[in-house]
Amino acid sequence: MKYRLACLFVFAVSPALAVDPTGIPQCDALLKRYEACSSLLPPKQVHAAQKELLDGAMGMRAVANDPTKRVDLERYCSDTFEQMKKASDIKECMSKP
Repeated sequence: MKYRLACLFVFAVSPALAVDPTGIPQCDALLKRYEACSSLLPPKQVHAAQKELLDGAMGMRAVANDPTKRVDLERYCSDTFEQMKKASDIKECMSKP
């Protein structure tokens, strides 16, 4: 019984995002880190950030298998990750190895 209550508490407190991989390592790294760091934003920004994360991941997955767009998407994810490490509200978290 105690185990069930502990699990229930963890699930109730933790955001349940778990973004599906895109198949592009640069994008998966960006999404994984953003998912981990978005909870550090001020409470008023967390919901918007998590919606942006889910919408972004869905868009990336939609074009990830298109060979004509894959290189651009790889570059976009790398550039966005680097920008977030330098100039975002969660840059310290985004910069962690």
